[in-house]
Amino acid sequence: MRRIFYYISLACIVTAIMSCTYSKEFTTDYYKQNESLLQSILQRYKSLNNKRPFSLEIKDRALTRIGLEIHTDTIRYIYNFRLDETYFLDTMAKYQLDIKEMSRLINDMQKAHCTWITSLDYYESGARKELIFISVRHKKLNAFLRPEKYFTLAFFDRPQPFDSKGRLLDRADRKTLRKINGEIFRSIKPGVFYAIMENFR
Repeated sequence: MRRIFYYISLACIVTAIMSCTYSKEFTTDYYKQNESLLQSILQRYKSLNNKRPFSLEIKDRALTRIGLEIHTDTIRYIYNFRLDETYFLDTMAKYQLDIKEMSRLINDMQKAHCTWITSLDYYESGARKELIFISVRHKKLNAFLRPEKYFTLAFFDRPQPFDSKGRLLDRADRKTLRKINGEIFRSIKPGVFYAIMENFR
């Protein structure tokens, strides 16, 4: 009985170590391979979001169902539909969203395995800034006996400070780790940070 427990424990430890290594390799490779596509997603989203604030979710693995959140000053409207439904086009027209650009955004998100994109306002020295979140679901982040993980990217509109381990720091004192949604983010390049999360948003 002890031997069985030993082998099970050893297998779990090896699996955990291998999955962590795999995740680190994924974060490095994925961004390099998809940087131009991610920048396209970022710019398309910014352009559309400046006219009508919204968040967009691709809800299924087949990448055919989406969730759309329309933001106003007082209310958040939530819609769910399939891409082949006329309701999707009607909703775009209702909120005066550019249908062609929205379709291109969704296509780019599908190519990059993105599941979620949204914006967040924050303030530095009293000035309003914008942060864009993009979450990625990818089979390479899955591991045996572990919950599904998401590769979440945070795009700042200016370079941010980070420590010797690449961890995002608070801009005011440059010593305190700055967490986003309770997670530690690490630098990929100036202004771009990432975290591996259990939730896509």
